[in-house]
Order: sequence, then C-alpha cells, then structure tokens
Amino acid sequence: MAIDAADAAPDDTSGRIDVTMVNRGSTTCSATGFAGVDIKDADNTSNPVERGQAQPRVTTLGPGDAAVFNLAYDIDSTGDSLTSPTDIEVTPPNETHSVTLAWPEGAGAIKGAYTDVQVYPTHTTD
Repeated sequence: MAIDAADAAPDDTSGRIDVTMVNRGSTTCSATGFAGVDIKDADNTSNPVERGQAQPRVTTLGPGDAAVFNLAYDIDSTGDSLTSPTDIEVTPPNETHSVTLAWPEGAGAIKGAYTDVQVYPTHTTD
C-alpha cells in the first residue's frame, strides 16, 4: 500500500488534509472505518487525533484503486497557533503497522490544539 498526505483546504478558514492510500498489491483488499492518526510536533511529542462524527464504512480496493480519509480542523490566521506539526503518523484501518508522513507543505496553521483536529472515515476517491 502506498500512502501520501496533501493539503486539500477548501478555503482560508477550513483546514483539510487528505491522506490517500493506494492498493499496490495484486489482490483486492478492504479498509473499514477510521485510520489511527497521531500528529507529531516540532518538539517530538505525539498527539492522537479524535474521530469525527461521520459513520464508518467498508471501502473495497482492487489492485491500483485508491481510498482517502481526511483530517479536518479550523485554520488559525492570527499567527498565534499553539501547534507546530511536522509529521502525521498513520495506522491504516485493519493494519497494525504505522507510516510516518510529512505534514503537508502549505497546510494552514491549526486553530486551538491538536484535540481540535478530527479524522474522518476512509472512503473511495470516486
């Protein structure tokens, strides 16, 4: 499975990170529900991300198919953000091994604390 993270903010106030997972295997797999996500900070601490209110669903991926899940937060435009994210540690649904991704360049500052970020369930990109 290949995984990457990208800034997908729709505007200047709503932050969104899309984490895309691509099935690089030769067989069909599924991802059900929420990924486990921790945000690592510049001081090397780690903070878990809470689940959003959306209902989890089964996402079936054939070889080469992609699924995405989102991190959502409000953007701090004051310059006084309490956070300094450097990495996103992701444990995909139904997996036990995590992958560390760089915090996407250009992503807006998080308003509040890491507890104000929410992760949403995996879904197909179609």
